[in-house]
Amino acid sequence: MPEPKPTSEFDSTTMHYSVPTPILNLPIQANRRPKPYIRTKKLKRWINDLPTADCQRTATQFIKQLGELNNAHYPPQDRACLMDNLRPLAQQLINTLSQHVRKSHIPLNSRALERNQLLQNILSGMAMGYKLVVNQLAISRPHREHDDMLLREALYFSSQYLARQLLEAYLVYMPEPKNCWLELHQLFQYATETAMATLPVDDPFPDISIPIANTISLIYKRIVLLSLAEPYHLMKNEAREFYYLLSAWSNNCELLPSSNMPCVGEFSLDANADNPPRFVSSEIEWVAKKGYLLDISEVQKRLDTQLQRVLRANFLELEDDANHSLMQQRCQRDMLLRLADAWQGNLTRNGTRHSSDENIEMATGLNAGHHYISLGREFSPEQDELRIISDKIEPTTYASAYHSALQKDRLHHNHVYKTNPWWQRNFSRNGAALNCSVNCPRLHTAVGELVAYCEPEKLPLRWKVGAIRWLHSSLDNHLDLGIMNIADSAVPVASKAMAGCGEGTDYFRSLLIPKQISLQQRRCLIVPAHVYDINSVLMINLRNKIFYLKLVRLLLCTQSFHQFEFEIVRKPVVSGEDLFTL
Repeated sequence: MPEPKPTSEFDSTTMHYSVPTPILNLPIQANRRPKPYIRTKKLKRWINDLPTADCQRTATQFIKQLGELNNAHYPPQDRACLMDNLRPLAQQLINTLSQHVRKSHIPLNSRALERNQLLQNILSGMAMGYKLVVNQLAISRPHREHDDMLLREALYFSSQYLARQLLEAYLVYMPEPKNCWLELHQLFQYATETAMATLPVDDPFPDISIPIANTISLIYKRIVLLSLAEPYHLMKNEAREFYYLLSAWSNNCELLPSSNMPCVGEFSLDANADNPPRFVSSEIEWVAKKGYLLDISEVQKRLDTQLQRVLRANFLELEDDANHSLMQQRCQRDMLLRLADAWQGNLTRNGTRHSSDENIEMATGLNAGHHYISLGREFSPEQDELRIISDKIEPTTYASAYHSALQKDRLHHNHVYKTNPWWQRNFSRNGAALNCSVNCPRLHTAVGELVAYCEPEKLPLRWKVGAIRWLHSSLDNHLDLGIMNIADSAVPVASKAMAGCGEGTDYFRSLLIPKQISLQQRRCLIVPAHVYDINSVLMINLRNKIFYLKLVRLLLCTQSFHQFEFEIVRKPVVSGEDLFTL
């Protein structure tokens, strides 16, 4: 009597016969042998003859060949072999094109748009090739030897390329490619139901080398967690940083069937819809054909642990007056704080939105905002300080002090700060939604950038201060963005560190926000990012007055500016006397 098969072997070879085939977007193929029939040896020769020094030319030829393969009928074993031989070159092209696109400003210019389209076409074509293998093996029975391994690898690689499509779209704030989310949901569901989702896959060309097994579950849950971080709200290139950071935590994310379970206040997804996961608030009606709740509590715990470790190191740095050089560590701290904030899931609006079609003039960047809020006055903080303390300067050195101040102030001159026209779609006390469809390529907009904006038809001009909260771009260079209001006005000042982080630097343009006009009802200071930190003592120059303050709490951090709450302090004791003072 023959011995019974082990359960694991039985599951891997027969379970998928009763599992529904995943819903995939596939090309219509002729049910006959293609002519010419491309074999591995011929494909390798073709790859070796490509002009790899010319990335865009190679990418164009690669996409054409890939399309011909995907539109032809091949047995799944032969197709998988051909796709595996294309992967090294595909990875090289993907990395090169992605690097070029990531360096471009938003919105993308025509050359960057072309590269981005090539990148998406390669990813889509590679995903299509492996989806064809999945579909052929899923509907065939019985399987040949090694077919289950081929099926698992095809599920993994098709999911990997689909997830990368989404990542690359998020990095340039483009719409999510059509059917990407539906196919990812379907592939993961099929892999789960056939007990393949958590089985390791040998990936010789991974996106990133990580000390954990490469699985279909890892690929899927990583992009799910990234989508919960609100990619269109992330700073430039942060989606990529989070994507790889989340590799180590993805396995701690759990999917629970949501049938007969309340979804309000939870992260949820519909496996039968072409939509990303989302936070279900009380403001929306959530109906899912095949719904799942996402339990990310363990992932949040790991994020909290990592954040506490970074904050503890940052606190020790701040306590050490001699060590304020760890800018990379502060950048990591700020990024993790933003991720923790995104995963809180509270999307309820605090104010009523009103429709509008007003024309808006907007200046982008702290320096530009300072320039317009100060009504274009010349920024000369060194000369202003010299005038204020002139009675304390030794007469014999006044000429040298004046020359030094003049030289430093000239560094701030001859900068042209422009405003650009936008159109307001709606607004509330807390922010506004704007769009632009004309001359967008010259705007160079970024999430997290400080902006000053006003309605030019209403005089006198009243410049509000805000930050770009989210950004949506499109292939036709149309831009939509959301502004989070910080204050209805601000006081333009100059800041210079006297003690703590930033000590020894010269003056920077900054914005002082009194408590009365702050939306948070806190007096605060907006300064360039990563120059100062908590406990820094700053000299604030108001042109005709100088006072000192200490930064006590970080309220908002982006890649371009930081907002601190402060307290007024006495002038700090400096380590050495000024060269020009008595």
